[in-house]
Amino acid sequence: MSRNTIRTLISRQKWIAVVLATIVLAAVLSLASPVFLTLSNFQAILVQSSVTAIMAVGMTFIILTAGIDISVGAILFLTSALFAQLMLDTENYLIAFVVTIVCATGLGALNGWLVVYFRVSPLITTLATYSIYRGAAIHLTGAQNIPVPREMGFLGNGRILGVPVPILIMATIVIIGVYMLSRTRLGVYARAIGNSERSAKETNLPVGRVTIAVYAFSGLVTGIAALILLARVGGLQSGIGIGIEFTVIAAVILGGTKLTGGSGTVIGSVIGAVFLVLIDNGLNLMNASPYIYDVVRGSVLLAAVAIDRYSAMRRHSALEAQKAARMA
Repeated sequence: MSRNTIRTLISRQKWIAVVLATIVLAAVLSLASPVFLTLSNFQAILVQSSVTAIMAVGMTFIILTAGIDISVGAILFLTSALFAQLMLDTENYLIAFVVTIVCATGLGALNGWLVVYFRVSPLITTLATYSIYRGAAIHLTGAQNIPVPREMGFLGNGRILGVPVPILIMATIVIIGVYMLSRTRLGVYARAIGNSERSAKETNLPVGRVTIAVYAFSGLVTGIAALILLARVGGLQSGIGIGIEFTVIAAVILGGTKLTGGSGTVIGSVIGAVFLVLIDNGLNLMNASPYIYDVVRGSVLLAAVAIDRYSAMRRHSALEAQKAARMA
């Protein structure tokens, strides 16, 4: 395979680039630590990636529409707080699960509704709801840590046929996300809106309903991720969800989804999430200061955005050159 062919393949399927980067990083880490190339470590990496990867599936749909949701970390915290408080008050798993998932979906749908009907930038809208949701969670729990029943731990640390439950849940949601993106109208319409909202409206696509639907779907999977994280941690902590929205967005952008919308894949976003966990593992192997982790994640996000913008500028320049050539 020629170098030009490889470049063309990577430009068309951007997630291949993060796959190659993940392989290279894994090779380096395997040299740095003999325990890296073990089944238990790979499972641990996937378990650690599960929460981010699940949330990235929902975020992919939002960014495909040229939107963004800064409030997903707050939704994670509020739904975790709601579940913990309901278990404390009712001790009824069914009620707690149903109310939590419905609430998470509703919070996401509310974000989409605000974006559609108030015509406010998704960034500004979800930045505002971030403060509202997190403040509501703190008010609900009094900023106290709340333990969850020991049986809840199965969702975060249990196994089925030897496979960790978080990995199975993540795989299920990824499969659903891939199917929705490639085989349903929601995925097709989300791409169309991201490519050109004006054209989507002119062709009578239900832009408002699709926008609300993708935000609601993101809220739904965020609620599921919240339950997994809550089970893994063993209870509600006031710091849950802080900064995770940027990790999720970074995973999606690293996975090849364009910030301007219209192009992206669920698989790429999941690989981006795994890549970010590998970076954390690498820093841990090097005994790096825990305070440097956010610096590295922020740098990776900045690099991903810069690459995305550079690619967009190159595509624009190429299109302009083609138009000039045709006119000549």
